[in-house]
Amino acid sequence: MLRTYRTALIGCALLVLGGLYGLTSETAAHTMALTAVWALMATGWNIVSGYTGPISLGQGAFFGLTAFTTTILFATYDITPYVGIAVGVVASLLLAALIGLVTLRLSGLYFALATLTIPLIMGTLTRYFGFYEVPRPYKGESLAYFQFNESLPYYVAAAVLVAGSLFFTARLEGTRTGRYFVAIRENERAAEASGVPTLRYKFIAFAIGAVFSALAGGLYSQLSFVFNPEGVYSPIISVQALLIVLIGGSGTVLGPLIGAAIVIPLSEFTATYFSHVPGLNELTYAVVLLVVAFWSRRGLYPFLADGLAALRARWRPRGGPPQTGPPGGAAHPERVLSAGTSGSAS
Repeated sequence: MLRTYRTALIGCALLVLGGLYGLTSETAAHTMALTAVWALMATGWNIVSGYTGPISLGQGAFFGLTAFTTTILFATYDITPYVGIAVGVVASLLLAALIGLVTLRLSGLYFALATLTIPLIMGTLTRYFGFYEVPRPYKGESLAYFQFNESLPYYVAAAVLVAGSLFFTARLEGTRTGRYFVAIRENERAAEASGVPTLRYKFIAFAIGAVFSALAGGLYSQLSFVFNPEGVYSPIISVQALLIVLIGGSGTVLGPLIGAAIVIPLSEFTATYFSHVPGLNELTYAVVLLVVAFWSRRGLYPFLADGLAALRARWRPRGGPPQTGPPGGAAHPERVLSAGTSGSAS
């Protein structure tokens, strides 16, 4: 059991380090809170596209829907954000069911384009009904209303959810559902010919991804003072989740967390100190992605795991027992799910 969750425990250690860094200043705590939120959002994309295969560009729809629901219920009816987030998650599941039934039969670029239109449509409808900017009411520091004067409590809440997502993903890798996800990603036609109900399991992955993205949107709404449909329904939301996973490692447990730990602090740094340079944020993303692509097309986590495994093998005493995989004896993250399939995580 411990071996199954070893990677998730490493992620929890990284979250603890992030919390310690957040104790140094309010700016650091805010950056770490955003990092945890985006790690959760990227986990949703990773389940759908990293493990299962279909490239979804519509995760921002669930992110924005929960942010909108939480803010509107709080601002209009004085309903606590805890309830608002729960309602947003349920609404996102219903939306995912509707979108999935319509789009999951499509493949490749057609599915990506179809999902890309969903947050654009939702943003247009939100503005049509007059919700341009909705300020989040301030009740003072209150646990009941999930409001705090500092960002560290938000980080703790987000980190707990991220830790849960790590253990969930690690457990998923050892289940039949996880193996079906990877079989679909590697070769959907072969998986279907082998008896895998591909449409059903793509639907399951899409629903799981919607839940993680919705939770991220609900937490993000608490870190923002104003709900702005231009921001939360922007295609950049889904694209940034994609970039985070590609940089960290697609189809791996730690990929979303590692990618978010690189992308979000870097983004905050450029926004703080180089805000006068237009387009620098996007250029920074491009440079990081190019560097990772040249080093390892599978992302940073597989690259680092392979490097550490090679170092351990090099310094292993002669005559010692042979070891495979990354340090700690854990199976390689790209192969845990690939038993019985060919290829590695894309």
